[in-house]
Amino acid sequence: MGGSRFKAKFWRCASKTKKLVLGFLGHGVVRGVLEFFLMLGILYFIMSGALVLAFRTDSYWMAVISNSMKHDGDTWREPFANQGYDTSQFPLQGGFERGDLLIIQGVYSVSEIAIGDVVIMDQGPGIIPLAHRVVYIWEENGRASFRTKGDANLTYEVFEPEDVLGKVVFVIPKLGHIALWFQGQ
Repeated sequence: MGGSRFKAKFWRCASKTKKLVLGFLGHGVVRGVLEFFLMLGILYFIMSGALVLAFRTDSYWMAVISNSMKHDGDTWREPFANQGYDTSQFPLQGGFERGDLLIIQGVYSVSEIAIGDVVIMDQGPGIIPLAHRVVYIWEENGRASFRTKGDANLTYEVFEPEDVLGKVVFVIPKLGHIALWFQGQ
């Protein structure tokens, strides 16, 4: 008999809890909050999809982690001047530094990349992509290769076209610090 009394109390309590929860969820404020977050999620996915289409890459932004492209004078122009290039026409004349946010556009072919462009290079799984300026492009045995260099670096890196994630088209100063903070960097 004690067991049936417990069951009856349990089901009465469960019924009251159910009514309370359903009443709470049916309340206008909670429903409005849930609808707001649902709409926010939908807008995020729509905007994300539109940006992927517009920039032709799923990596359309990146926070700068190092100062390899920070300018301290005009010494970054020397490798290009030695090759006879006029650097005044190069994109991103002012360089960028740690904490800046890069806006990246995907590239479909080597013909979309020119000497002086700043490209984002994939260095492999688990390694942070590299933002460097293209110093030299050559073709050997029908395959193109890139020599790149950070404007503040002394050394060069060599990459293949399949390593190119895209090229930098715009820099938003300091906004990347937010992403770096979330990444724990």
